Amino acid sequence: MFEEIVTTLFLGCSAWTDWKKHEISLILTGIYASTGLLYSFMSGREIQDILIPAVIGAIFLLASVITGGALGMGDGWVILALGCMTDTTVYLRTLGSGLFLSAVVSALLLTVFHRSRKTEIPFIPFLFLGYTGGIFI
Repeated sequence: MFEEIVTTLFLGCSAWTDWKKHEISLILTGIYASTGLLYSFMSGREIQDILIPAVIGAIFLLASVITGGALGMGDGWVILALGCMTDTTVYLRTLGSGLFLSAVVSALLLTVFHRSRKTEIPFIPFLFLGYTGGIFI
């Protein structure tokens, strides 16, 4: 229950600031990640439940560097921090749902609303929707 409440609050706050200001609070992300690591060690999570999300998060950070920021660095840090708190199954479901939802919205923006390929959309709100959708389903 602790994990769900803290993650929902973190993703909700991060989604709001990403949507409104196109910014990610690295202080809030660091606090969430630190809390997640402490919680993970206290609850006795398996090491692979920490390493698998860490590797995936590192890949997103690397993708941000390689693309010159096309994928925001803040998004990568949030994805990495999410893996510190959630177990691998929830993490992969949240990430997969967020990627799917953002792809659907991107396709709609391109085809229906005739936006350009360079139109930026915030990613964290889709992670928030993917996470909360997973809780309710």
